[in-house]
Formats: sequence, structure tokens, C-alpha cells
Amino acid sequence: MRKRYLCVGLLGLMFWIAGCDRAPLLVGFSGTLTGLYSDLGIHGRNGARMAVEDINAAGGLYGRKLELVVVDDTGRPQGAAEAARRLAAQGVLAVIGHMTSSMTMAALPVMEELGVPLISPTTSTPLLSGRKDLFFRVQPASNVAGRFLAHWITGKPGLRSVCTVRDMSNDAFSEPWESAFVEEYERLGGRVSCRFTYTTLEPSFLTTMINHLNATGPDVVLFVSSARDTARMVQSLHEAEVPSLLISSNWAQTDALLADLGALSMRILFAADNPTMDSSAALREFSWRYRKRFGMEPSFAAARAYEAVRFLATAWKEAEERGERLVEALSRPRTLEGLFGSMQIDAFGDASGAYFMVGVKNGRFTVLEWLAGDVT
Repeated sequence: MRKRYLCVGLLGLMFWIAGCDRAPLLVGFSGTLTGLYSDLGIHGRNGARMAVEDINAAGGLYGRKLELVVVDDTGRPQGAAEAARRLAAQGVLAVIGHMTSSMTMAALPVMEELGVPLISPTTSTPLLSGRKDLFFRVQPASNVAGRFLAHWITGKPGLRSVCTVRDMSNDAFSEPWESAFVEEYERLGGRVSCRFTYTTLEPSFLTTMINHLNATGPDVVLFVSSARDTARMVQSLHEAEVPSLLISSNWAQTDALLADLGALSMRILFAADNPTMDSSAALREFSWRYRKRFGMEPSFAAARAYEAVRFLATAWKEAEERGERLVEALSRPRTLEGLFGSMQIDAFGDASGAYFMVGVKNGRFTVLEWLAGDVT
């Protein structure tokens, strides 16, 4: 009888151990879920959640389910560092995030210290390019888009001068983007008539900017700012009857801008490294499922976060098969086939892709043309 109980006890222990092996794999997500930049964070969280749900519906990773652990970085450097520590303490495999370059720059030293990989859907600062570290991304570097835009403007008759407006609160993104544009545009013979910067969009700043634009009359006003700030400035320039062509970086290419501007959104163009969400069958199918799941239109941030989780899942399976560390698999150069088509990721974890001019038609973003030029 004692022998029988011993066998039953051992069998139960074996099942308990097996159950531990089948425990969910924790994946962290951190982005700004409240405040000015929450549009990127909310879409990023939702896109990551969809990827986790799809992987689990297909059986998980070798039978193990994924579980998404979400922490709001609050849009502050201190909040980003705190989010990194909280997620690492819960034993996540990696963190999907952050959604702005400045928050990633704040969190990365902590992630390096704790040994947890950080995979960003939308961080595009070139300040993190070409580095052997724990940072990986599925978004191309932002400075290249600025150079492509310089060629596009130079090739348009009647566009001879540009004034830039840059939000310094996300300086890791906005400064390299604007500087790359200015350097290339001036090299091509263009004239930058003014360069405005701000950290908080105060009424006094808007008044000063509009007065200067009316006095100098640049052919183009280029915004490197968030969706809500860009929308507010476009509205102000429209009311002041500033006739300049309005162009933005892809930072503002979200549904928040469409909602805030309405029909006025047709006045602005975007130099983007994200195709529109209806530009392929894969993106249209993703958008349909996203609307059904969350009741809103997805932005590029949702699709990029979805791809970031898929990238992590692919690398984790490779690491298991090869008996290597996750970071080794993440660092292996590869071509990912995903929602945006083929995307190359190099040994430094940097992504490359195509660039576009995007406009708004019938309340939706639409690709107008591909950007080209020698930007090496």
C-alpha cells in the first residue's frame, strides 16, 4: 500500500513539474497609455495583444501560451525606467516597447542592466543604430525619411524655402529627423528660412510662429511633432490663412490627427516609412480584425507592435531549437515577412524598409508615391 501511494505521489510530482514547464511565457509591453502620446501607446498595446492572441490560438510556442504584461510608462523618462524594472521583476522574456524614441532611450540602460531585450515597434531614432546591445526594432531609422523628403521637395517646382517646427519633448526622434532633412535640403540647394522648437505648445508660441510665417512666407512648413500638436498647429495656420504647403513626419500619422482635424487633414502630407493600412491584402485583413476586436481604426503603431511580437516569437523558437540565448537569436540577420511585406533586420537589430509620401483622402491615409533619391 505504501508503495502504491509512493508511486501515485511520484506521478503527481511529475505532472506538477510538467505543468510548470507549460507555464505561460510572459511578454512585457510598455508604452505611453495616458496623456499626449497615448495614441501610439494604445495602438501598440492592442497590436501586441492581437499577436499574442493569434499565437495562442495557433497552439502557442511549442505548446506554451504567451501572456502579455502591460505597464504604462506615463510618457516620462522616470516612468519608462520604472516600467522596465517592474516588467523585469515579473520575469518577462522581453519587452515590446517603447513607442517613442525618448522613452526607449530612458528605458534601455535599465534593460541592459537587467539583461532583458527591448524590441520597439516604433522607435526610430538613429542614435541607437549600429550598436551591439539589447535593443531591437521593426521600424526603420527616422533620419532616412528626412533625407528622402529633402529630395522630394527639391524636385517640386515652386518649392524653394522651408520652415521647420520641432517638438523637443521627444528629442531623440525629432532632432535627428529634422537635422537630417535640413542638412540634405541645404546640400541640394534649398533654403531653410526658419527653425522653430518647443516643448509645450503654448498659445504664445503659436502666435509668434504664425506672425513669422506670415511675414516670411515659406513655401513649406514641416512639422516634426505628435499627432495632436500637429493637428492644433494645422488648425491655427488654417485660421490665420497661412498658404504654405504643410508636411509632417510620420510621428503624426495616426487616427488622433484625423479625428482632431476632420476635413482639414487633407491639407497635410506625410513623409513616412509606414505604408497605409489599406495598401495590401495583409494590412486590410489585419485592419478588419483590429476594428472587430477593439472598435477603432488601427494605426501603423498597431501593425508594428504586432510584427514586434511575431519577431520575438520567431527568435524564441529558434533559440529553443538551437539551444542558444534569446538575444543571440534576435541578433541573427534575417528577412521578416509580415504585414508590411519583406523587412530586413541586421545584426545590430536595426530594420530597413521603404519610404512614402502619404496624404489623406476620404478620411483615410493613402500612399501618394514612393520616395526615391540618393540618400547614402
